[in-house]
Amino acid sequence: MKIYYINKKIVTIVLDKDLFMWENTTNNASVFEIDEVALDNKEICIDLVRTQNKVDIDGNNKYYIENGELFSRDGWEEYQEEIW
Repeated sequence: MKIYYINKKIVTIVLDKDLFMWENTTNNASVFEIDEVALDNKEICIDLVRTQNKVDIDGNNKYYIENGELFSRDGWEEYQEEIW
């Protein structure tokens, strides 16, 4: 899995199976790679994809990359606007 990010913010995630048909349009993005097949990474990769475009009440994504390492925010909860 390749994770493209700019200034700590993940802009897109591309699964290994999709790399051959994906066109990179993420200008100036850095790349973080994670072995999505490794057993130790399976759950985090699933969660990365599941929460990719979701934010908390402060507009933060659950995962971010800092100094070349992947981090998750403690206590992160997806914000869902109430519709009346």
